[in-house]
Amino acid sequence: MFLVVYLYGPALCAQQGKVDISFNTDDNGKKGDGFDNVVRTVSLQSDHKLLVGGDYLNLNGTKCQYLTRLNLDGSIDETWDTGTGFNGKIYTSCIQPDGKIIVGGSFTSFNGISCGRLIRLNIDGSYDAAFDTTIAVNTGIIYNICLYRDGRIIITGSFTKYNNITVNRVACILSDGSLDSSFNTGSGSSANIINANVMSDGRILLTGNFSIFNTIAANRMVCLLPNGKVDTGFNTGSGFNEDVNAVVVQSDGKIIVGGKFTSYNGSIANRIVRLNQDGTIDNSFVTGTGFSGDAVQIIKNDLSGNIMVGGSFTGFYNGVAVNRICLLNSNGSLQTNFDVDSGPGSGSILTLANDSENFWYVGGSFSVFDSQNQGRLVKISKDGEREEAYLSTGVGFDDSVLKVLPSLDKSTVVLGNFQKFNGNFSSRIVRVLADGSYDTTFNSGQLGANNVIKSGVLQLDGRIILGGNFTKYNGTAFNRIIRVLPDGAIDNTFNVGSGFNGQVYSIAIQPDEKIIVAGNFTSYNGAPVGRIIRLSQSGLRDLSFDTGGGADGIIETIIVQSDGKILVGGRFDSFNGKSSHRLIRLNSTGSIDSDFSAGTGFDKNVYAIGLQSDQKIIVGGAFLSYNGIPQKRIARLNADGSLDSFFDSGVGFDKGEVRSILIQPDDCILVGGTFSGTYKTNTALRLIRLQKSGEYDISFKSELNNSLFTMGFTVDHKLIIGGSFNSISGISKHRIARIKLCLDGTVWDGKSWSNGFPSVAEAVEFRGNYENLTSVNICSCFIDEGKQVILLNGNTLGVEFSYTGKGILVLEDSASFYQSDDDVVNTGIVYLKRNSTPIRKSDYTYWSSPIDLQKLIDVSPKSHLEKFYSYNYDDRNWKKENPVNYMSVGKGYIIQGPQDYSETVPLKFEAVFKGIPNNGKIEIKSGVADTFNLIGNPYPSALDGDAFLLANKSKIKGTLYFWTHNTPITKYKYTSDDYAVYNLLGGVGTRKSETSGINETVPDGTIATGQAFFTNSKGSETIEFMNSMRVVGRNARFFKQPDRNTMTVFKNTIERHRIWLNFDNSEGSFKQILIGYIDGATNQYDTDYDAESLNGNPFVNFYSRIENKKLVIQGRALPFIENDSITLGYETAIAGKFNLSIDHEDEYFKKENVFLVDKKIKKIHNLKQGAYLFSSDAGTFNERFVLLFTNETLTIKDFSEKNPEVLISVEDRIIKVISTQELISQITVFDILGKQMYRKENLEILEFQLPKFNLSHQILIVKVILGNRKIVTRKILL
Repeated sequence: MFLVVYLYGPALCAQQGKVDISFNTDDNGKKGDGFDNVVRTVSLQSDHKLLVGGDYLNLNGTKCQYLTRLNLDGSIDETWDTGTGFNGKIYTSCIQPDGKIIVGGSFTSFNGISCGRLIRLNIDGSYDAAFDTTIAVNTGIIYNICLYRDGRIIITGSFTKYNNITVNRVACILSDGSLDSSFNTGSGSSANIINANVMSDGRILLTGNFSIFNTIAANRMVCLLPNGKVDTGFNTGSGFNEDVNAVVVQSDGKIIVGGKFTSYNGSIANRIVRLNQDGTIDNSFVTGTGFSGDAVQIIKNDLSGNIMVGGSFTGFYNGVAVNRICLLNSNGSLQTNFDVDSGPGSGSILTLANDSENFWYVGGSFSVFDSQNQGRLVKISKDGEREEAYLSTGVGFDDSVLKVLPSLDKSTVVLGNFQKFNGNFSSRIVRVLADGSYDTTFNSGQLGANNVIKSGVLQLDGRIILGGNFTKYNGTAFNRIIRVLPDGAIDNTFNVGSGFNGQVYSIAIQPDEKIIVAGNFTSYNGAPVGRIIRLSQSGLRDLSFDTGGGADGIIETIIVQSDGKILVGGRFDSFNGKSSHRLIRLNSTGSIDSDFSAGTGFDKNVYAIGLQSDQKIIVGGAFLSYNGIPQKRIARLNADGSLDSFFDSGVGFDKGEVRSILIQPDDCILVGGTFSGTYKTNTALRLIRLQKSGEYDISFKSELNNSLFTMGFTVDHKLIIGGSFNSISGISKHRIARIKLCLDGTVWDGKSWSNGFPSVAEAVEFRGNYENLTSVNICSCFIDEGKQVILLNGNTLGVEFSYTGKGILVLEDSASFYQSDDDVVNTGIVYLKRNSTPIRKSDYTYWSSPIDLQKLIDVSPKSHLEKFYSYNYDDRNWKKENPVNYMSVGKGYIIQGPQDYSETVPLKFEAVFKGIPNNGKIEIKSGVADTFNLIGNPYPSALDGDAFLLANKSKIKGTLYFWTHNTPITKYKYTSDDYAVYNLLGGVGTRKSETSGINETVPDGTIATGQAFFTNSKGSETIEFMNSMRVVGRNARFFKQPDRNTMTVFKNTIERHRIWLNFDNSEGSFKQILIGYIDGATNQYDTDYDAESLNGNPFVNFYSRIENKKLVIQGRALPFIENDSITLGYETAIAGKFNLSIDHEDEYFKKENVFLVDKKIKKIHNLKQGAYLFSSDAGTFNERFVLLFTNETLTIKDFSEKNPEVLISVEDRIIKVISTQELISQITVFDILGKQMYRKENLEILEFQLPKFNLSHQILIVKVILGNRKIVTRKILL
């Protein structure tokens, strides 16, 4: 039909720094961190398992609605079984001394059992029938439950009745669930009671938003006696002026109250106050100005008497900034060492629990905590530090990544403080494959390190040196350093003796393969050493490396210069007795390099060092000055240690620390760390790129929500990063990610390249004309105004990022412009040339536009103005188009040949599309059910038809129809145009091969640029085109026999056996059909595998038949059955002699006979022996032929036939399969129509008995796949 041109690039995006979502696809954002809705209550059991209740339905993507129990690591406790659970929200929970759990809220059933908003569960989560709450509360909500000392239960809320008895928002319940009638509160509360708390003397405190209790004024707080009467001795005076949300009784009987109020009994009390046991204010509790805004929602005491306060408050507490949570001393003053950093990003803290190790469980409505996606529950230490490993998502790493080591095979060794990766145990070390998946061959089944691995280096031989704070590796003692083999096993040739006595922070390998190690140690193998040492390849200390007393503080980082000198940075103030504040350079012998002078050095710690190509030194850390000159957290030094004034870091980073520096080949600087503010007033969220000069690089943007500690370049020019983040620019990636970027650049000036011919890592600029560009992958492309770049025929240009500029990219016919990233927006212009197959003046060609804003008339300016059409699926007819209209993207059009073309001699036609190339997700309406729709490839690159069909299988029937032009040959009278057809089974062509070679009219599933085609809709939905459907190359011809090396995964992996049949005569009439057996098809009509004939041939039609449908492609069920039969029919407008023959077949059918039964003359012919010649009148003959695969149409193999390898027996409708040699891998059972009745995979056994079938007197087919992939198929009678 016709061809197109296009541009290639593994991903084209407007901004570098984008996450590569193809890396670790398990971490795809669907699981997320935490609960999907509000957590309202948490309760700790005695075994430290945590009960969590609230409004949520899922945790990390796992269904667990309203109430769940978590293990110590935050994972769901699968042993706790609540069946179908609750049908409504949980507001409160309480654990009895016997471990049973009382739960209250707005629910009315539990696991199918009716319960009135209150229930008691056993320890295992089952229903406790001894606590009868079938009626209980029938309206309102239970907000709080507390236990009375005699086993009774106090409940409060918005309810007015319990067991149909009026109680007005508070009730006392006996241990069997019945109402305690002796607890008499009279008329009760005038409004909601939020909290209840039992004092040590048995009195009960109630708080909420009420103003009257039992006719007595009680502004939002009241104290009851054990019998429910108001305690008049507890005097609140005028009470609180706003709601009271929280109350807690301390061990000394004093009462802390929190809420929205700003006064109590006429005295200022901003949202928190402490009362004495008689209700008077305790003036020893000094809150100062209290909270400045919003409200306190929850208060809890820890075991030391400290007071944790949570709520919706922001602003200040007694003049100090706070955000929704703070820790107070017992006297009300703020604990300044409690720091949650940024804390909750929004929402409120609603519930707290404190364990015996003084960790806090914090729940609420927040979805972000400390800038991490932490859905509604977090575990923090007594100092406020978030426990990263708690409530892990099961994707990515469960704790910080501290070092990444990319390998030449595209895998990456990852080190850190984690214990799991994608749910797999991998203690502190793991290797991920090129796609980011877990490498099961690395240190498989071993224990890994028992403590943090902070640093490591890859040797050229693949062995890995590891350093950190571990003392064991795989259960064997190794103090803080070890070398492992490429598979992760211990390398016993590296002998470190007793190792180091302190943590290793950094390791570097010299060109001579000697190993420099630095950190916080003061001895190695029993001998003193000053925090830095050099080892031989055997692990022995290199005594020629003498650093004297070494550093007086931690060495964080080391880097070896090209001249062998060693830069050392860290937290030290002197080295070998010489003042050296946090940076020094050593000679290769370990002595201090006197040619390097840092003056007074840095005022704070140095964490990272990088070297540019000119050997200038980039330093990062926590410092604010260097040698007395302000330099905020980053600086560049000259080779002698002086500050490089040409490096313009301006005001630098306004907060945080630089933890990692990586220099690109073009000397641009990647900077990562804990910083979360600005760099030179530009937003800087833990990862930025600087130009060589120190300027902020606006072309790179990657925003992390938590710290970055390590970076490395992959062999395919991408960036691997690791840290404690779990989101990058809004995309979920848990502590490791791969980033797309350009690492270098080259410019064409019209004569030569500035940095050599382009490569995939380079940003390319064309500042001059380039007339013979061949296939190349580049990072980004810019063409200057007035310049032209010509991509030659059949070549592919790949662009990783943006195509920009005001010049022109000319794509000669069959050249390709490819992009894979749906988010890219192009601004550059292409002139895309597309040659059709030879056409005549009256022929129509089917087109779609690969560029935006293409006018129909510009496709074929010399065509008749009345001969431009689209297809109207509503009218099921052609619609005339105005030639000056723009072509809709993704829509198909037909255009007649130019008026100056011949009516007899066909010629190729060249269309030129001029504009911005389309990219990204494109949608087009599918039409109404059972209508055809003319759509087209919208991209300047070929599409994979299989990928398109699979992505849209719920919207369209699984067949594509392509119009072809068959050139008339003088001696052939009945040659005609027709539709070539393709579906997942394969394609059929429109003419016979002219030689014994390839039939070029048979589609292979590739949809060329500019190609329009028909689909058949299943309903009124939207068809999607996406970049994931695009393919590189394969754009030279519309129909092309598939290259076996470029077939899709679908084609390579699916089992299918096919045969193509031709129907033709000697005068040029021709029709082809395809019949095949494929996994997923049945012997009934399947829209995915059966293609109805859309016949465009005026002379003949040939088809197979099923359910009265005429099929040009018929897919049938596997396994293939020898006695299968297929009805063939045909239509002919001409009488005469015809041939029916095999065009070609798959390997499977080369050994099978293929018989044709001519029912009219009662003849059977073996098509393997040649074509069948027959005569026919004009007309329709739907039942004349039957295709068979055995000469005896009624022969069926003996059901009891035995196979020496596989024995299949049936007794009492139970099937038993025995393999005498190979293990059985898979068993599948089909009925005679091909419908799957049973399937069992991954058996790996010699004998298997299937469950009893509820059938009788039926023929079934049993398909057995053995471990050696051999397939045995047998018919049985059940």
